[in-house]
Amino acid sequence: MKITRTTLAAATTVAAALAVTACAAPDDGTSAAGGPDASATLSAQKVDADAAGLLPADIKDAGVVKVASGVSFPPMEYFDTDNKTVLGFDADLGKALGEVLGVEFDFQNTNFDGIIGGLTAHRYDLGLTSMIDKPERQTQVDFVDYLSSGVTFLVMKGNPDGLTEQSDLCGRAVAVEKAATGDLVADDISKDCEAAGKKPVDKSPLPDQASAIQALQSGRADAVLALDLTLAYNVKQNPDTFEVPAKPFGTLPVGIAFPKDSTGLRDAVAAALKVLQDNGTYDDLLAKWNLTAQALTGAPINAGK
Repeated sequence: MKITRTTLAAATTVAAALAVTACAAPDDGTSAAGGPDASATLSAQKVDADAAGLLPADIKDAGVVKVASGVSFPPMEYFDTDNKTVLGFDADLGKALGEVLGVEFDFQNTNFDGIIGGLTAHRYDLGLTSMIDKPERQTQVDFVDYLSSGVTFLVMKGNPDGLTEQSDLCGRAVAVEKAATGDLVADDISKDCEAAGKKPVDKSPLPDQASAIQALQSGRADAVLALDLTLAYNVKQNPDTFEVPAKPFGTLPVGIAFPKDSTGLRDAVAAALKVLQDNGTYDDLLAKWNLTAQALTGAPINAGK
């Protein structure tokens, strides 16, 4: 899989790599660093003629699908220590989808808040970057949903401020990845805070998830608000540094995003995803990245409500 990156990659990579390589006791199925064994490879996929037949002619001729991704969101997507190779569940899933369709998924690192705009401008063919499928996003892009995840928050070990519920974030400094799910949920919590006569969340939107984690570690934030799947990974990698003190706030589908007029590619990817589910590869990938609890049945389109 060919990987490209933007100039932003260097800063975010260092932070992500630190988070990924922090020590923890290894257990079954994990790497020596305590997380999933990113080097574990799965069997190559055969091209599925039915799924590949749905590809638009221009994509088939090019042999490449341009993938927008915010590569600082472990275990979903992050750079290896060479600062070039993209690892994570989404990287593995993209590789497998590409093999089923007979094309290459070319991951291109970009800020999360620019992904939907990049899709609508057709700078990218799809976004594979752990994006929650929400109705307000469906006005701009279509989703093929492939996981389900909740939202919660991360604090320093020992929970020094005693934060255990959403309402505890009222008036607190909360770091989020700009335009990501945590950013949107922080606004919802602020509305509830103000309705209850409390201060809104003191939200700090940052360029990427690694920067949000750094803000917490440096004391510039009291908590990080994000998808539970990435925060649980941070705790697993750094059990003596972080904890998640609250249960997830509901569950939402996570989807692969497409321009609204790219229905051919959307349907081809949905068909390829079903192939991976039927042959067991999807379950193998979930197990590899400790995401079995986030499994989603089928490949529904725009299921977010």
